[in-house]
Amino acid sequence: MFSTAIEKQRRQLYAQTVAEMGRRLPATAEPAGVIAALHWGMLEIDRAYDDTPAKIKSSVACRAGCSHCCSTAVDVQAHEVFFAAEHIQLTFSPEELAAIIERTATLRARIVPDAADSRSRPWQPCALLRDDRCSIYASRPEACRVHHTSDATACAAHAADPAVDLDRTYIPALRARLFAVMLGMDEALESAGFDDRAYDFSSALHEALTNSLCRALWLRHKPAFPDSCLSPV
Repeated sequence: MFSTAIEKQRRQLYAQTVAEMGRRLPATAEPAGVIAALHWGMLEIDRAYDDTPAKIKSSVACRAGCSHCCSTAVDVQAHEVFFAAEHIQLTFSPEELAAIIERTATLRARIVPDAADSRSRPWQPCALLRDDRCSIYASRPEACRVHHTSDATACAAHAADPAVDLDRTYIPALRARLFAVMLGMDEALESAGFDDRAYDFSSALHEALTNSLCRALWLRHKPAFPDSCLSPV
């Protein structure tokens, strides 16, 4: 349970994000406008972290080059996939793009729809890691933006064994702030009619980078990706 002050702040951040994200989404599904709204929402999560009191942030163990959390499966919604795909398509070389497609295909092959145990074994590093750093850091998924712990050794243990529980390492006051913005952003997109299904990030990213029809379906408020990309959890 959160303290009264944290809960009040969480509710305020959530409501503000829903309202502002809803205002920024274009009335028509114009790609550039939707991506611009997504960019605002992602930056708002980062701003929520930056505005967190220093005393709370001092307990965060996460540092650049610490990539234990980048060896776990990530669940996302379609808008996060297209935000990442846009970054890759605009900034990666043809050779880098081909390598990402190959790596995401390998990870996708590990996922068995409707079989949660396909994620129970140690995971491979994210296809987007380069020298233990995220190659799309500015466009990383929401789950990556809000994930902070107070114990990097616990993260390492979890990377080796997904059964290791990380709950005790989360920082409630920080987590409440970031999740409020994240969920507010998701709620605004869902209210606007965009796909709200949960997808496996690697699987959906591979589909987005190899099938140009996915984004067109998403902008028409249709399911963006095939069922084979759904999260098995």
